[in-house]
Amino acid sequence: MKNDSWKKFMFFIIVSLIMLIPVSGISAESERDWMTNEEFLEKLSEIVEASDGKVETDVAGYSTQGNEVMSVRVGTGDQVLLITGSIHGNEKSGGEALVEILEYLGTSDSSFAQSVRNEITIVAIPRYNVDGLEIPQRQNIFPWDEVVSAYPHLEGAAPAWYYNERNGGFDINRDFNADLNYEVAAEDLPGHTNDFGFFITKESQLLRDLYVELQNEFSHVEAYVDLHHMGTPVMNKTGEDVTIAIDYPPLGPDDSTKYDDYPLLDQDKSKRYALAAARGVKEFSDKEEPGVAQYIAFQERDFPGQARSAFALNGTATVLFEMPGQQPQFGFDQDLVDRVENGLWGIISHMADGSIDDLNGDDFLTEIPRYWTDNITDMRDVMVRFTEEDQFENDRDARLVDNHLAALEIYENQENSEKMVKHLNGFKVLLDNQRENGLIKQEAYNRLNSDANLLLERWENKLYDNASLLFEGWDSNLID
Repeated sequence: MKNDSWKKFMFFIIVSLIMLIPVSGISAESERDWMTNEEFLEKLSEIVEASDGKVETDVAGYSTQGNEVMSVRVGTGDQVLLITGSIHGNEKSGGEALVEILEYLGTSDSSFAQSVRNEITIVAIPRYNVDGLEIPQRQNIFPWDEVVSAYPHLEGAAPAWYYNERNGGFDINRDFNADLNYEVAAEDLPGHTNDFGFFITKESQLLRDLYVELQNEFSHVEAYVDLHHMGTPVMNKTGEDVTIAIDYPPLGPDDSTKYDDYPLLDQDKSKRYALAAARGVKEFSDKEEPGVAQYIAFQERDFPGQARSAFALNGTATVLFEMPGQQPQFGFDQDLVDRVENGLWGIISHMADGSIDDLNGDDFLTEIPRYWTDNITDMRDVMVRFTEEDQFENDRDARLVDNHLAALEIYENQENSEKMVKHLNGFKVLLDNQRENGLIKQEAYNRLNSDANLLLERWENKLYDNASLLFEGWDSNLID
C-alpha cells in the first residue's frame, strides 16, 4: 500500500512538471486564430508523421454535406477514453486542445506519455461538426426537405424538436438514443427535450457507430468526454468569472425511476471522472484557477437525447466541459485551450495510474462550487456577495431580504410546499417594492427575481402533485 501511494505521488509530480513544458508549436504561439479545417488536417498529418506510428487517423464518417469527419487514435491500453470536440460548430476550444494533447502523446518519449499510451486507448474526434464549424453555427447543415428525401417515410411528419428552421440544421447533441439500434419513426416526431433523440443526422450516426465499434473491440468504453462552450456567467459567492464548468450526465432527479431499465447507468462513476477533470484544471495549471465550477444541474434537468446521456445509459462514465464564450463573438484564447487540456489531463492521469476509482464522486458536488441557483441556500450565497457589492441602498434593506430567505430555507428543508409557494410570492413582492423605491440595484433584482421564479415554479409543481395524490386517495376511498 505504501509503495502504491509513493508511486502515485511521484507519478503526479512528474505529470505536473511535464505539463509546464511547451510541447508544440501551437502552445508557443501568442497570437493566432482558430484553425480552419484545412489547417487542422495539415496539422494532423504532421502529428501522424512525427509520431512514428503512435498516432493513427481514420475517416469516422462523412458529414451531411459530404465532408470527412476525422477520428484520431493513440495508445494501446485496455481503458478506452472517447473524446469529441465541437459537436456545436460555434464552440472551438476543444478541438484545439485535443490537437495539442495528441501531439504530445504522439511525439513524447517521457515516462508519463509512455504510461498513458500503455494504459489507455484515446480515440478523439477533434472537429466533429465540420459543416457548422466553417460558418460557424451551432447546428449542422441538413434542411428538412433533405431529411424527407433521405427518409421518405417521414413525409408529412413534424420536424424533430431540435431542428432549427432558420439555420437549416440540427443540434447534433440532441440526436442520440440509448437504444443504439434505433431508427427514426414518423410517429415518434417531433419529440421533446425530455425524450431520446432520433439518430437523424449522419454526424450522430457516425459517433454512434464508432462507439459500438469500440464496444465490440474492447467490450466496454470506459469514459466519454464532450467539449463545449457556453455563456459567460460568474460565481455565486465571489462574482468571479466562470472559466470552466464541468458536469456529469443530465438524467433527471436522483429519485427518478425513469431509467430503472438501464442498470449500467452509474452516476457516481461519472462524478468521479468529473471530479478528476475539475481537479486537473487546478493541479496542472501554472496559475490560480478560481473559476472552476459545476455546470448547471437543476434538480429537474433531464436530457436523454445528448450523446453523453445515451452513452452513460450504456455504462460509460461521461463528462461535459463547458468553456465561456462562443464563436465568432470570442476569438482564440490560449488560456481556454489550456484549461481544456488540464481538465483532460486530470482524467487521463487518474486513469493511467489507476486512481480514478479511489475518488469520491460526492466530493464533486461539495468541492466544486456553483454559479447557478438550485435552492434557497444558493440564493443566500448570492445575497452575501450582493450585500458586499452594495447592491442595496442600505444594510437594513439587505437584511430584510436575507431574513426572508432564511425563513424560506427552513421551509425548504421541511419540504413544506404550501409555505414555500406562499413565501416565495411574498419574497417577489418584497423585491418589487424595493425596486420601485430605489432600494435595490437592477443586477441584484434581476438575479434574485429570476431565481425566485425558478424555485416558485418547482414548488408550485410539487404542491400540485401533492394535491393530485390527495385527490386520488380521496377518490379511491370514496369508491371503496
